[in-house]
Amino acid sequence: MSFIFKKWLRALGKLEYVQGKNRPDVGCILCSIRDNDKRVKSLKYYQDELIFVTLNLFPYNPAHSMVVPKRHVLNFTDLKKEEIIRISRAIQGLQMMLNDLYNPHGYNIGLNQGINAGGSIKHLHFHVVPRYGAELGYIDIVSKTRIVVEGLESVKKKLETKVSNYLNKDFFMDF
Repeated sequence: MSFIFKKWLRALGKLEYVQGKNRPDVGCILCSIRDNDKRVKSLKYYQDELIFVTLNLFPYNPAHSMVVPKRHVLNFTDLKKEEIIRISRAIQGLQMMLNDLYNPHGYNIGLNQGINAGGSIKHLHFHVVPRYGAELGYIDIVSKTRIVVEGLESVKKKLETKVSNYLNKDFFMDF
């Protein structure tokens, strides 16, 4: 069982990125995504005046998303009231959308603030990870390879076509 637990906690393929070997030469990766910098692979599928939402480049499951304040913020305590409300409401909307598209059995929702807490990006962001009952399969266990059953571009297209049904002006105002 310890093998599965150790394997479960790592994002395969991320080590070189975290070490800076395959990371674009930009000041802040999330600010670059926000600004549509061509040097950075963007998986952004929603943006408004306060936040944006992007797929995680190294997902644990399909539709593993990050809700990011547009303003470059390092700490949760630095968020403004309107940012906290928008982020929280966006997470609710994403859950509704992902429930309709993927029907997950649960979610991990949270943030890693600071490198010692697991944060590899110095820009506050919130993870929304859909979870399923039987995520590990034969290949995951035997070949030490994490299988994500749907590609990033396919997931992004699905989310782009549906996100405006969930994250829109009425949704953020009427609750």
